[in-house]
Amino acid sequence: MIRCWGRSLLVKIAIGAVVLFALLSCGVQTAGASDIVIDPSSIGVSFSFDQPKDTAHYETVRTFTIRNTKSDPNSTISGNIGSISGNIDITPSPDSFSLHGGDAVSVSFTIEASPSTPEGSHPFTINVGEEESIIVTVTIIYYAKITLNRSSIDFGRVHRTDNPSETITLREVYGYKGVNVQISRSGNSWVTVSPSSPIWIPANSPREITFTLSPGTPDHNEYSWTFSLSSITSHTTISQSSIDIEAYILMPPKLGKLYDEELEIKFDKPKGTVSKYDRYIDVRVRNEGDETMYFNSRFTEYPSGITIKIDNPSGSVSGKSSENIRLHIVAPYNAPEGTYHGKLFVDAGDAEQGYVDITISIIWPVDFTISPSSIDFGSIELKEKGYEKKSVNLTLTEFYLYKPVRNLRLSKSGEYGNWLKEELDFVKIPPGKSRTITLRIEPGLEAVPKDYSWKYAISASEISAKRMEVKANIIPLNITKMIEGFNAFRGTPLYNNYPSSEVIISNGVEMLEAVERSEIGAEDWKKIPILMKGTLSLLSSLNDGIISSEAKNYGKAVESLWTASVSTSTIESNSELNNWDISGYAKDISAGADKTTEEVLMDEAKMLENRGWDIKKAVEHAIALEDINGLKEEENVLESALSYQYAATIYGPGLLNDKEKRLECTYEESRMMDKHDELVSDATDLRIKAENNISNSKENDLIRIRIGDTHLLLNPYKYDTFSARYGSAERYMEDALKKYKVAGELLMAGNTKEDLIKLRSERRHILSLFFLACILYAAAFIYAINRVIMGTVAYMRDMYEREVGDIVIT
Repeated sequence: MIRCWGRSLLVKIAIGAVVLFALLSCGVQTAGASDIVIDPSSIGVSFSFDQPKDTAHYETVRTFTIRNTKSDPNSTISGNIGSISGNIDITPSPDSFSLHGGDAVSVSFTIEASPSTPEGSHPFTINVGEEESIIVTVTIIYYAKITLNRSSIDFGRVHRTDNPSETITLREVYGYKGVNVQISRSGNSWVTVSPSSPIWIPANSPREITFTLSPGTPDHNEYSWTFSLSSITSHTTISQSSIDIEAYILMPPKLGKLYDEELEIKFDKPKGTVSKYDRYIDVRVRNEGDETMYFNSRFTEYPSGITIKIDNPSGSVSGKSSENIRLHIVAPYNAPEGTYHGKLFVDAGDAEQGYVDITISIIWPVDFTISPSSIDFGSIELKEKGYEKKSVNLTLTEFYLYKPVRNLRLSKSGEYGNWLKEELDFVKIPPGKSRTITLRIEPGLEAVPKDYSWKYAISASEISAKRMEVKANIIPLNITKMIEGFNAFRGTPLYNNYPSSEVIISNGVEMLEAVERSEIGAEDWKKIPILMKGTLSLLSSLNDGIISSEAKNYGKAVESLWTASVSTSTIESNSELNNWDISGYAKDISAGADKTTEEVLMDEAKMLENRGWDIKKAVEHAIALEDINGLKEEENVLESALSYQYAATIYGPGLLNDKEKRLECTYEESRMMDKHDELVSDATDLRIKAENNISNSKENDLIRIRIGDTHLLLNPYKYDTFSARYGSAERYMEDALKKYKVAGELLMAGNTKEDLIKLRSERRHILSLFFLACILYAAAFIYAINRVIMGTVAYMRDMYEREVGDIVIT
């Protein structure tokens, strides 16, 4: 049932509809030609038939506008819109219109073309209302599409005489029109197409195309062609624009490239131990074709001096493979070193020919052996002027007997490799001969006590380096010489007079022997050389002191004892060692050194003190008797003073440290030196007096002649004063000589003695010249007397004769 309010609503709707219909009926008019405008006035539609005809559907929608041009809104225009049916259907929506003045409406045409519609333009006039129309032009364009069942062909392996063919099907798939297809080829002309281009393909129909391969003469195997597809028919597409064709065409046999061969024969046995060397060369013969190739080979040029045989001079090679021609080379052991050439000819008939150059190089071996294979210099000890130098002879022997070893090169690696020196006096080693290299080691002072090793390498031309190990143990002591030095003190005055020195010697020898066989730390190595050298220095100084003392060279003896004392201190300061094997020896050496040194010092001090006393007494006795002829050469005041001085030195600090004895000896030394100075002063005064007498005599008694700086006694009246002055000078000289001797100034005594001898000689010379002058004086006097007498006799004779003449005349 309908409720009351529902029935009221339905009644109101019905009344409104009746009123509306009445109003419309009163206001609607038929459209006139000048009352509406259609925009646009024509419509063009184009359909591309590019779908398969059986399933194609072509439809589109176009829109236009109808406008009422009247200005009165109450003026209404209405009408119907026409439609088209057939191959082309045009259906409006809506199919009628009713417009008030100034209103417009949009109308859509649904245009549908049947796949069977002919190609071309199809115009249609469609009425709009009673007076107006719109033109719709529908253009149909046929499209074509060509498909291929495949786009490539592979003929596979094709013999030169085969003519295989393959088919490809072309089809037009849209079904609207047939097309002409052009086919163009890239590649050689061995592949042909049937039918020939252009090829007509009906609409929606297949067409087979046959490709035939007719090979020519191939120069390789793999060939390919490309056939391009195109069409002169418009609106045509081809799914695959090209067809790729491949073929592997079997080639006839063809000789591949022949490569020259080289062989190096290096003789590897000593000359004469083998008669020949056999080697082989494989010459590769390749067939680049696919058919079997047959070949023959022979040598057109043979090398001289060696033999080459072909093991397989002929044979066959299957397609695309290779075989080897084996050449057997025989080189006699004495074949000269050098390069040999041969030429092998390979004939493959129609597959061509070729030559192979065979190059054979014969290389003579060269090598050497080294003896010994390693070197151990052993212990290298420190000598006086550096470490000892050792040498080892290395013998190098060439053992192949073919050619000499040249350009020998030596090198070494390792710490301080410059210590190793080589000496060789040859430039090459003849085949099979031996030569010697002297390898010396000369460690520098930078060496530290440890084991050293080096890698020593010897190489030469064509010979790689031969390495050997060189070892040496550096010991900063000359142990051998030191042991000899210790043993040498047995039998010396020191050893004979002081048995305690045996403790020093025996412990020194045993300690050195222990050092040679023990592992010594770096800290001990700093002390051991000083300790050993100090000990030897002590023994040497003590022994030298005793020998010097026995030789009466007391000054040198004291110097040696001082050195011994210093050595004792050195021994003590370096006797504390860490190595238990040798520390006991060091302490015993130190104790023995102290004891022996003290014994020697005490004996020497007493001997010198007693000597000083003995000489002093001998001198005092000689002076008291005024006769020094009984004194020995060393018995003088100075020697006595020196003996006391040396004794005081030994008693003094640093040696025996006996203050009381040192003061006694010093006092006696002082007394003797005072006596020495007194004697020297007196002797000097006497010499001065003698010089004055001689000077006065030369000035007053003698005449100096410039020639030879000679003085002459020419005046007999000066003889007495000359004799007195020279005599007193001689006596002064004699007294001075005695005083100098007693004083111990032997040099001054010697000078005085020389001057005394010179004085005596000069006096004798002057007197001998004086006596000669006296003889001359006498001769002159006798001559004068003789002349006077002879003159007187002559005068008397003359007077007598004159008187006789007067008598005769008268």
